[in-house]
Amino acid sequence: MEYVGLLAPIAFVFAMSAYCQLSALRKEVESLKAEIAKLKVK
Repeated sequence: MEYVGLLAPIAFVFAMSAYCQLSALRKEVESLKAEIAKLKVK
């Protein structure tokens, strides 16, 4: 069971990386939604 404690920092790094990528993806989706809305107006 000692190895589980050693894996916690690695899991934390992967979780933070995934969160950052998700945040970037959300920003990209929002910008694409805005772009699509502009095209629909024209």
